[in-house]
Amino acid sequence: MVHLDMKADVSSNMDLSDDGSYDFLSSEMSDILVLTKGEASNSMIVSEDKPYEDIRSCSFESPKGDWGFEDASDPMEEEEKEEEEEDEKDFSGMDFPDSVDMGRNRNFMIMACQNSNFDVFDPGFPAHFKLKDDIKIKEVAKNHILRYLPAKSLARSRLVSKEWDKWISSPFFAHMQSQYFRKMSGFFEDANGAIRFISLDISAYGVPYPSLRFLPQNVFIRSSCNGLLLCGAFDEENEYYVCNPATKEWIKLPSSSYYHGREPKYVLVFEPSSLNFEPCYQVVCPFSLPDLIKGPIVYFDIYDSKTQSWRISEMICVDLDESDIKSDGVFVNGVVYWETTGGELLAFDLKNEIYGIQSLPFGEGGALSMVHGELSYVKAQYHHPMRICILDVYGGSIMSLKNTMTFDISSYGLEDGELVDCRVLANSCDDVIAVTMKKFEGPNCLYVYHVKDHKVEGPKFLQNSNISKLFPYVNSLVSLAT
Repeated sequence: MVHLDMKADVSSNMDLSDDGSYDFLSSEMSDILVLTKGEASNSMIVSEDKPYEDIRSCSFESPKGDWGFEDASDPMEEEEKEEEEEDEKDFSGMDFPDSVDMGRNRNFMIMACQNSNFDVFDPGFPAHFKLKDDIKIKEVAKNHILRYLPAKSLARSRLVSKEWDKWISSPFFAHMQSQYFRKMSGFFEDANGAIRFISLDISAYGVPYPSLRFLPQNVFIRSSCNGLLLCGAFDEENEYYVCNPATKEWIKLPSSSYYHGREPKYVLVFEPSSLNFEPCYQVVCPFSLPDLIKGPIVYFDIYDSKTQSWRISEMICVDLDESDIKSDGVFVNGVVYWETTGGELLAFDLKNEIYGIQSLPFGEGGALSMVHGELSYVKAQYHHPMRICILDVYGGSIMSLKNTMTFDISSYGLEDGELVDCRVLANSCDDVIAVTMKKFEGPNCLYVYHVKDHKVEGPKFLQNSNISKLFPYVNSLVSLAT
């Protein structure tokens, strides 16, 4: 695996002194990624008589209120904390220590590769940097490495020093981290409003309030994109919020003038860009109206955060015949895609506002997913004699079969001859294929297959087998504050 050779690659480009500087960096940064509770700190001492005096400055703040992670910020009010405790103790992944231990010696480069998007070959990384002392090492970590880390690890990083606390809490850093960190961090599971976060690595990825109770109402999730969630209110039919669960920032959307149907197919569109410092996102919702001459006509209603209003696109779709939009959409590289009941794929290019239709492979159990940088249609089936899941990957202009992959699911506890319904989840994160398993009896679960590493995670058991919906999530600090 590439990350196992990372130390050698870095050493060839850096003059790492033998005075302990490399060990200092390895210990400092790897502890940020995999801290365990109760460790002592060399940089910040928490005394028994004043347990919070030195760490209160580490709470995140924003115009919408405190967005700190539970153990890295001011304590919650007792009443609210007791209410949240039961729902979130298993899946929040937010059990932080009170301090940072700088004494452990690990290979930082391996840890950075495992839990971040860190890449020493990135053009922004200083080539042939001479690491002669601890000060320069900490500057490299602060200016060139922190931006590759997920939000939860960054919450811990704020405990390192006041300088790091100020840097990580700045709007500029949040904007930069949202561009550099794009790694799949887990899934939000919504079982009819009972929301929790399933982390792919609880030591690295997490959110302060997985139930999303920082929002003003009880909500259900409609869509997810690059760290942001689109949520609808239970009590109000046309009331929606865009929020970042890592920072607890949220914005209420204005109501559209059009009725989107009983089961609207909203898609949240957000693409981090260095050119847009202010948050720039859209919400797209297709809806059908009957026409006696042309048949069903699909309109595209678009909300734009720049104008803070909805508008109907001039482009309409009249080529679906009698079929309708079947699934929630997925956004990839400027285009939104929906499956239709007629076995086709409806694509809508947001920049040019044009649409296209493409046939999909026949059969159930498939969904759109990114594989090796290409938008693919992946189908899953269970092979019970070998207890494996078979993934067929279709791609190209005609969606032909490109590849077949397998992974073992014997850990699911399946019996001989037992049938399993396998379904792929739509996902725009590259080289991560998520599959839900449903058997006749027993709990249903989630498996996550990493294409590049040939690694599988699971089973991760779901709350409710019949009504649970899963939304992929990236642990980003992207800010919604204007």
